[in-house]
Amino acid sequence: MEHLLIAEASVPGGLHWDSLYTGLFLLVFASVAAYSLAIPQGDRRWWGLAAALGGLVLAGQVVGAGFTRLILLDGAALAAVALVWVQDTPQAKASAQSYLQLLLLAMALIGLGLYLGGEGAAAPASPVDKIAVALLLAGFGLKLALVPFYFWLPGVAEAAPPMTTALIVSVVDIAAFGELAHLRLTAPWVFADYTSLWLAVALLSMVGGALLALAQTNLKRMLAFSTIDDMGYMILGVAVGSSVGLTGAILAALAHALFKVLLFGAVGVAEHRRGRAITLADRGLAASYPLSAAVYIAGALGILGVPPLFGFVGRWRLYLAGAEFGGVWLAAVMAAATAIALLYYARSIHQVWLGQGEADSAAEPLLPAGVLVGLTILAVILGLYPGWITAILG
Repeated sequence: MEHLLIAEASVPGGLHWDSLYTGLFLLVFASVAAYSLAIPQGDRRWWGLAAALGGLVLAGQVVGAGFTRLILLDGAALAAVALVWVQDTPQAKASAQSYLQLLLLAMALIGLGLYLGGEGAAAPASPVDKIAVALLLAGFGLKLALVPFYFWLPGVAEAAPPMTTALIVSVVDIAAFGELAHLRLTAPWVFADYTSLWLAVALLSMVGGALLALAQTNLKRMLAFSTIDDMGYMILGVAVGSSVGLTGAILAALAHALFKVLLFGAVGVAEHRRGRAITLADRGLAASYPLSAAVYIAGALGILGVPPLFGFVGRWRLYLAGAEFGGVWLAAVMAAATAIALLYYARSIHQVWLGQGEADSAAEPLLPAGVLVGLTILAVILGLYPGWITAILG
């Protein structure tokens, strides 16, 4: 059992990613903390829980793969639930309760699936192998809010402060995805023998997440469904399992974490100034919050994989892996999902940020705007010089 959980710190070709994840998490924590100094996300309890979440995730990265790491990351996920709960609104408490119930179920499913999977890289006898894969698929599906297991994430995103959601989707979920990527190396039979199942969930999340995002009017709910959409591409890379696919998935996860902080942060600035949720009924926010508007547009382009932003580095690898594995039909499905994502991002940019709208006499808060602009500049630099990242991967 222990051997099943211990992954080498590399993907095929000697690629290393744990150090990149650690650096990313430190960057996200520092950015969220600076942002939250100017735009409060909660009381002292929020700060304590955010610090606990960060400490548990970083400790999990330090100890390496294994049971201890899983326990630490599960503890961080529970701290994320508490971050939502302490908002003390009925909607937040209801969302946190749903999140907690499904998270506990996910932990149980993953734990049982790993136990049934047994020791070593060889698959256990049938039908135990099929049961183990079903448990792992459902467990990680719940943790990562994949379709059709996504129930908790949209409600959390709508009820929680933007930086709480950013910590969940950019840190907790990406750390959990890292464990799934490690599992691809330690127990390849979980994916190689059941590629069609993982690929089906990836495509459902990709296309379903995009369609559900297109149906939203609340921007934070839209960004939650776009997270599900993004995760579909990453799962596809893991399911394919080639060096290109897994490398693309790791790079896409790094980009996803960075750009979700930008997107939720930009919406959070507008919500803070307007004192309410931002929806498609809002107009012309760029006139009042030009820096946040620019950050939102850059975040959308980065998520879509438009060069020279860093998102392109992982996304094109995932397209290449999909085309190599599934041919034209799989590449066409990926392109269709991207086209739908382009529609909902373009709509939100055109309707909410651009054009004429109600002016806000209050100045845009400089500290959070500066943090977001700094992250945007970093995303451009990494996109122009991706060798800085790919060199670390090997």
